[in-house]
Order: sequence, then C-alpha cells, then structure tokens
Amino acid sequence: NVGFIVYGLLHPAPLMVVLHAVLLPVNLWRVWQMIGLTRRVAATADAQQMQLWLRPYMRSHRRKAGEVLFASGDLADRLYFVASGQVELPEVGGTVQAGQMFGEIAFFAPGHRRSSSARCQTDCTLLSIDETSFRELVYQNPDFGLEVVRLIAGRLSEDVRRLQARQVATT
Repeated sequence: NVGFIVYGLLHPAPLMVVLHAVLLPVNLWRVWQMIGLTRRVAATADAQQMQLWLRPYMRSHRRKAGEVLFASGDLADRLYFVASGQVELPEVGGTVQAGQMFGEIAFFAPGHRRSSSARCQTDCTLLSIDETSFRELVYQNPDFGLEVVRLIAGRLSEDVRRLQARQVATT
C-alpha cells in the first residue's frame, strides 16, 4: 500500500492514493491479527487450547445423542472441536471428549476421505470450521499452517505409539 501511495503521489493519480490510504490501516490490522494468531498457535500445546484461538473462525452446532456427523469414506468438509458431550469414533474404537479436536487429518489425506465415522454418544455442542476458512487461514499465514501440521503430526505419532503398544500386548 505504501508503494502505491508513493507512486500515486509521484505520478498524479489521486484515486490510487485515496484507495491505498484507506486500505493501509485495514491491511495493517489484518497483519497484526495474523501475527497474534501465529503466536497463540505456537504457544498451544494441545487441541484443548486450539478452540480458544480458532473460535472466531468457527461455527457452533448442537447435535443430539445418536446423530451421525459423518461416515467412514465421506468427503471431509469440516474439522470439529467438542465443546461439550462425547463423540464416538467406532472404527477406531475411541471416544472424543469435550475440548478435543477430530476430523482434521482428513483435510490432509489423499482424496480428503474420512477414515472413521463419527457419532454423538451424548447431546453435544460442536465447533466446526470448514475447509475453505481453514485454507484461507493457512494461505494468509503459512506459519499458522505449519503449526497446525505439527499438531497433527504429534497426534499421528501418538496413534502409532498406541498401536505399537497394542501389538506388543497381544503378542
């Protein structure tokens, strides 16, 4: 914006000067927000705190017990945080508790397909973010994307360790 303002002043283009003078504070505000978001993500150690800094970008949904959120093989369009209640992942044999994230790995999977179903065990309040909003955050701030990938890699590493422990226990 500063470059265009200088250009507009040097080569009389008052419309360009006005346009970029108006856009400059908007863009500075957005940069400040993205820097703050990156710092919060870098300071976050787990998914429970992720919902605090992602909440402005998420939508809240109430779901009844027994309601299916998605089935294994479905196309992934959202990732979720459980604000209250419990969600069952039948194929994995696990339960997602309040404060935990799920459904994020499918954004990175080939074909964007779900590897498990998700069904509400109890009445739930879920927060979700769609892939388009998630991508916008990543494109606007690559450091944000890198931190999210690190969080996902940590989760996958935990899953591998848990499977190895099960395999050792059964042999």
